[in-house]
Parts: sequence; C-alpha cells; structure tokens
Amino acid sequence: MISAKDREELLSVLPKEYGKSVAIRLNGKGLLSQRGKKYDSPLVRKVLGGNQEDINVELELFLFKDEILTKREELKKLRKKKYEPEPLKGSIPKTQ
Repeated sequence: MISAKDREELLSVLPKEYGKSVAIRLNGKGLLSQRGKKYDSPLVRKVLGGNQEDINVELELFLFKDEILTKREELKKLRKKKYEPEPLKGSIPKTQ
C-alpha cells in the first residue's frame, strides 16, 4: 500500500492524466488486474488514493515517476548546453 508520504511525492511529479498513462503502460505490457480485467484510470487512482491495492499499479507508478524525473534531468542538461551546429561536410568555410 502506498503511504501518505509516497502519495504526495508521486502527485507532485506525475502529470494530471497519470491514471490513463499508467493504465496504458500496464495494458501495453499485457498485465491484467487482480480480477482479470484490463487496467483503467479509476483503478490506478484508487490505488494511489489508498482505497485499493495492486502491486503492478504501485510498481508502475514509481517507474513512471522515475522516468519523468530522468527526462527532466536530461532536459535540464540540454538546456544548459550551448548548441553549436556541426559544419556540413564538403562546405567551404566563410572567409572575410
């Protein structure tokens, strides 16, 4: 079960439509809920809210959070990096 601290941390990182995204990811992996049905957004929200338990949903929520944080870090690095286009092969350098 997801603790209140984990819930706050997840909600601060996950996008607004996290339930739909997580359900699509789980269904894409071919996983089924404990009742043998496909995952949907309400089930994911219930698990994060602490009203229901499903280990697959909990794991996918944390994996999704880690993926988002990794992408944010990569984006920060790219924004700090000064862009310099590579010269075209065979082009003549400019002279003044």
